[in-house]
Amino acid sequence: MHSAISILTLTLLPVSLCLSTDESGEKFSPEEKEAIQRLKTQFDDACLRNSGSNVTYDEVMEAVALTPACVSSKISVEELFGDWLELNNDTRVAFFSKYCSPVKSSVVECLKPVESLALQCVRPEGQRVEAPDFPLYILPQVVDLLCEDYGAILFANNVVSPIECFQNYYSYIQSCMKNFVSETNAKVRGDYGEVECNVLKSARDCVAEKVDACGNRDLIRIFDLPYQAVIRETFCKNMI
Repeated sequence: MHSAISILTLTLLPVSLCLSTDESGEKFSPEEKEAIQRLKTQFDDACLRNSGSNVTYDEVMEAVALTPACVSSKISVEELFGDWLELNNDTRVAFFSKYCSPVKSSVVECLKPVESLALQCVRPEGQRVEAPDFPLYILPQVVDLLCEDYGAILFANNVVSPIECFQNYYSYIQSCMKNFVSETNAKVRGDYGEVECNVLKSARDCVAEKVDACGNRDLIRIFDLPYQAVIRETFCKNMI
């Protein structure tokens, strides 16, 4: 089921704050763990301050945890997984015609509770860049990109296997952004300066190198959706 988990993770909630290892098995540094805890505490405080309730943070976390189950209740993960393993040039039109619309509608519907609760905690411009950053409003665009021209991004550069690099993609992001929170000091986007922008660019370069080495450099376009969103919203637009 690893492939199915990869699909759902990239499509739904690719947030690695709760993960303790990267692709090499190396654990987060003490500095990163401390920064992650500080970020979580700041978010908890923001939920209390802006919503006026001490249970909003827990409600957000519960909504996040329930999202994969919500999507799974609306599509057959087992059937998706089986069809995914058979994906090739001969099956791609049928595969993406079958799954794109229900997956996108499920993602949009199932993320509404998370988005609604999260907005009680912080305004969009106050969101922190996490590890990796993947704002909720970007996820439908990710589905659209994967579905464009019947999965053309997966078949780019004449790859031998259209799913191999994609299945490793999330581990690439984990590895390249393993210390992202501590290196950017868990700052809100409005406080980004040259140091934080350089960290962000280095993370992007790292992911690009990995997907290029895997044989499908076009996959960086998935990372570029949230990356470009952050660039536009921060000081980084003046230097990257």
